[in-house]
Formats: sequence, structure tokens, C-alpha cells
Amino acid sequence: MSLDSAQLDILWPAFLAGLLVAATHVPLGMQVLERGIVFIDLAIAQIAGVGVIYADYLGWQPTGAAVQIAALSAALACAMFLTWTDHRWPEVQEAIIGVVFVVASSAAILILAKNPRGSENLKELLVGQILWVNPRSLPLEA
Repeated sequence: MSLDSAQLDILWPAFLAGLLVAATHVPLGMQVLERGIVFIDLAIAQIAGVGVIYADYLGWQPTGAAVQIAALSAALACAMFLTWTDHRWPEVQEAIIGVVFVVASSAAILILAKNPRGSENLKELLVGQILWVNPRSLPLEA
């Protein structure tokens, strides 16, 4: 069995995307396990998804850097907010994380309600097909 160029054209972007996912999720996963608050990663991911949905709502290109920056900015803002609430109200931190997740989920649905392709966009966001990643969506491409 040999790999031809068509197979490599599909596999190398997926491999690079997998490396990027691992590089970002391993440190976060270590923090989650260390702290014992498992739901925090879902809340931050949901907020990042709202950033992507809002960028799409603003009409930004789905494969552009602006959408990635919107997702990263939303995730970092959420992480800073949750860090602040952990220092301020540590006894109710898990409840705050749950509320953040529910509010973000509701916001995503409300933003997508005005989009004719909203259900398809939500499905694409939730499924995350790493095998069909476009090389232009990787930060390594200029």
C-alpha cells in the first residue's frame, strides 16, 4: 500500500490540525484534572463557539483569521472571567461555570436563529470534522 499525492493532500492538514488540537488541549486538560472541575473546559469551548458564531453573524469569512481570533478572544475572556470568579467566590465556582455554559449555549442558539443556515452552521461547529480541515484554516498557512 502506497500513499499517493491525493491522499497526502487530505492527510497532512488533518495531521497538523490534530497536532494543534493536542498542543492546546493537553495543557487545558492537565489544569482541569488538577483542579477537579471538569465542566470548565466545556464552558470555555462553548464560549469559543459563540465567538465563531458571532463572527459569522458579522459576516466574516468562515476560514479567515478573524474568526479564529474571535474564538480565541472569547475563550481567553471567559477564562479570565472564570479565574476572577474563582478568586472572588470559590465556593460557588462550579455553579458559575454551569451558568456560563448555559448562557453561552442560549446565546449561540439566539444568534443562529436569525441565520437561514443556522442549523447547518451549528452542526458544522459541533461536529468538527478534523479529516476535512482546509489548509487555509490552519495558522501555518500564510
